Parts: sequence; structure tokens; C-alpha cells
Amino acid sequence: MSQRNDTSTSEAEALAAVDALRALHAEIDRAAERVAAQHGDRLRCGPGCSACCLDDLSVKEVEAARIREAHPQLLREGRAGPAGACAFLDGGGACRIYADRPSVCRSQGLPLRVFYEHDDEIVERRDICPLNVEGGPPLEALDEDACWLVGPFELRLATIDARHAAATGRGGGGDAAATPPMPRVRGGISRSPQGVSHFIRYRVGGSRPNSGLQK
Repeated sequence: MSQRNDTSTSEAEALAAVDALRALHAEIDRAAERVAAQHGDRLRCGPGCSACCLDDLSVKEVEAARIREAHPQLLREGRAGPAGACAFLDGGGACRIYADRPSVCRSQGLPLRVFYEHDDEIVERRDICPLNVEGGPPLEALDEDACWLVGPFELRLATIDARHAAATGRGGGGDAAATPPMPRVRGGISRSPQGVSHFIRYRVGGSRPNSGLQK
């Protein structure tokens, strides 16, 4: 009886983690819509635009669980997309699991801000899909809230994935789970554009800080 109760509790906790993931995905979508609304016609992403949809992207086990739950027939009977492309693309380049796609897919195309550590500095890198470079201000001129900050949602995803792993014994690792909180930094700012990316370097005094994201 105790083992059965433990199993029921674990299953309930796993389902609760997937529900928490759905709520997080909905929050990500709302935040992404607010950023996208600031860029008008600059963003050319749309149905069939799949240049970012590549094989070898990593997702958390809890996100895989959401996909398995929502698309059992596709996983049993569907044919994978072309080699090198995401397996979930259809013949026209559209996503077959769009409503249940992982977090990493939900901010594609937006101007991105990423912090990482390099040579005792905290570096902010800005980047955008090459299709969306034209039609708006240079990345370095954008306000912070006009860019998607990579890190905060990933940390929350890692927490949900750890809950799911504790209930199922699957997942719970990976680079996102190991990502430490964003540091507080101080000092001067210098700027050096590289291609479509833009870097802002924050000089950090004293000991080597933990970076918010790895390179």
C-alpha cells in the first residue's frame, strides 16, 4: 500500500511539474509578444520560416514530457523532418508541435541579450536572426526592454525540471540547471560590434564573478 501511495504521489508531482511548465510557457509567450510588439515589421518570422529550427537543440526532460503527453500519435507514427532540421517540422517547414514547443523555440527571431563571463569581465552580447537585421535601429541602440534577456526564464525552467526529475527519476541535469544567478556588476562600458552581434563589456573588480550564462 505504501509503495502504491508513493507512486501516486510521484505521478501527481510529475503532472504538477508539467502544469507549471505550461504556465511558464504561457508567461514566456506573453513576454515575447511584448518585445515583438516594439519591432513592427522588422520581424519577418512566420509560418514556414524554419532557419532556426535545427537538430541538436537541447530541451529539458519536463519539456519532453509535455511533448510526449500532447503528441503520442505523432511520436508513434510520424516521419521526422529532413536531416539537419528539427524532427518536428512538416514538409512545408511548419512546426507540428507548435503549441507545445520547448522554451528555446519561443523567443526565436527577437533581438537577444545574453550575459556571460570572458577574461574577468561580464559581457553582454546582443544578437538577432539575420533575416531581422534590417528594418530597425542597430542592436546597440535598442533599449534593454526591447530585447529578450536570456537567463531568467531558463533558471525557472531548470527549477521546474528539477521538480519533475525528483518525481520521475528522469532529467534534472544539464547546463540550464547548473546556471548560477546573474551577478551584480559595476564599472565602465565599452562597445565593439561584431557582425550582427553587439557586445557590451562590464569591467568587474576584485575576484572572478559567477556568470549568469556560460559561453
